Amino acid sequence: MSKISQEYFPKLLELAAKVDTPKWFYKSSGFIDEELGRPLIGIVNTWQEATLGHMHLRQVADAVKAGVYLGGGTPIEFNLMGPCTGYSEATRNYRFDLPQRDAIADSMEIQLEVLRCKGIVCIATCDKEIPGVWLGAARKDLPTIIITGGPALPGKFRGEDITFPTDCLVPCAREVILGKMSEEEFWSITRKMEEEWVSTCGACPEMTTSNTLQMLSEALGLSLPGANTAPAVSMKKIRFAKKTGIQIVKLVENQLNFSKIVTKKSLENAIRVLMAVSGGTNGVLHLLALANELKLDVTLEDFDRLGKTTKYLSHLRPSGPYTVVDFDNAGGVPALMKELEKDLNLDCITVTGKTVRENLADAKVLNREVIRPRTNPILNEGGIAVLRGNLAPNGAVTRFTVVKKELHEFEGPAKVFDTEEEAMLAIASGNIKSGDAVVVRYQGPRGAPGMPDNLVVVFMVSMMALENVAVVSNGRFSGTTIGALYVGHVSPEAFVGGPIAVVENDDLIKISIAKRRIDVSLTDKEIKERLTNWKPPEPKVKKGVLVSWLETAEQAEKGAVLKRHL
Repeated sequence: MSKISQEYFPKLLELAAKVDTPKWFYKSSGFIDEELGRPLIGIVNTWQEATLGHMHLRQVADAVKAGVYLGGGTPIEFNLMGPCTGYSEATRNYRFDLPQRDAIADSMEIQLEVLRCKGIVCIATCDKEIPGVWLGAARKDLPTIIITGGPALPGKFRGEDITFPTDCLVPCAREVILGKMSEEEFWSITRKMEEEWVSTCGACPEMTTSNTLQMLSEALGLSLPGANTAPAVSMKKIRFAKKTGIQIVKLVENQLNFSKIVTKKSLENAIRVLMAVSGGTNGVLHLLALANELKLDVTLEDFDRLGKTTKYLSHLRPSGPYTVVDFDNAGGVPALMKELEKDLNLDCITVTGKTVRENLADAKVLNREVIRPRTNPILNEGGIAVLRGNLAPNGAVTRFTVVKKELHEFEGPAKVFDTEEEAMLAIASGNIKSGDAVVVRYQGPRGAPGMPDNLVVVFMVSMMALENVAVVSNGRFSGTTIGALYVGHVSPEAFVGGPIAVVENDDLIKISIAKRRIDVSLTDKEIKERLTNWKPPEPKVKKGVLVSWLETAEQAEKGAVLKRHL
């Protein structure tokens, strides 16, 4: 380096450090100095035209941005992916469903590294978008508020509320099979249902994964109380969006970051809420993923412990008769948490800047049929059970409230399939009988890969009017699943040599909800001998995004996340 360079290089570095290059690009995008002198708030939006859960989020984002301006900040909006798997070609594309979550988190992390935001508001509605922004926000650890799109208003079918297409398709298909309805009538009903199963935009208005996660965001303290179950088309939703925008600026001023709100204790509160509403089993997976991201010591044992001591208070579809709109009208998450107050960690801080105790001071239950008093619960335990046994040494989960009590103790011969398509064909062909245990393996995070949703297998069991059937899988099940006793997230999965890999046809499968057990009628020695002769199948993918899942996905008890920690 020349003498002149040596003399001026330190000055050049000093000068460069003072140059605000990002400001040039913000100004070239239309921002002015007065805006750039305020706290920059990232508005993370999953709006898109295709998906009823997200098509209205443009208006929600505008309301949030108005609130940010009212609060003294400057909003900067960017979008994330978030297609609904309901649009996909079942069942092949279901493998891409869960990977959306981690891709959303990655995209959010990358964009926030560039944009220099001081705080973020995440706007999302559905199954993978909400946990995706949880994970992205956890990585950045900025002041964060989540506002969701809320539930849709239900449609009508035969004079009753309908909240998901299967509400009419499954019973009608069963009637065709039993000879009580013609195929012509079936297709006529289907065409009518296509346009009427919901009457507005928003999340499918039953206790789906989507609504489960919307409620859990409130329970974690990441959303304004009552904001997330406000129906998608309500002005209440818009008012909450504006309040969210105002409040995020306050969080920035007070430096109330994500990690101060999401702690082990707030995760325990969320688990209590999950159990009290018998939420979708994907809620377990995503809370575990969030704990994994934050390196918090939350395991399936916590779900088991809290589930056994949390009362089931709200009988929402598909477990009961009420919709999420009914739940909101009854007081929503704040009212439910008021009933759970004695069991909650009340000193947890929330995005209101207040504790859970302070937030619940004025909460009231407005309908005692929809949200039961703790003195008169539906059940004295939560609606999700964690099972263990020689078939699932590392755990499995089931939402047992969607089946009759007689199925809570099950024993039946295994009928084993390595793909969901094979299982569906066997059911449709009449090769599954009442009392069988349908075992669908190689559906896990690495085996599928991508841990797809196996709900269609359960729906087909119901369509074929089969009784007393269990469906056991190392894959996932949608929050809409109903029609059989289903056990998912069996771990270790088959692809990595879990015991489910060596189950054979006619091995007896035993499930006990009361004992929290799932076993196959084999000794440890027999399982070990079978595994000695077992070899993993050839990978189903050779290229693309799913290769990352094939190589690095964690097991279900760790949230089925891609490895992101050394």
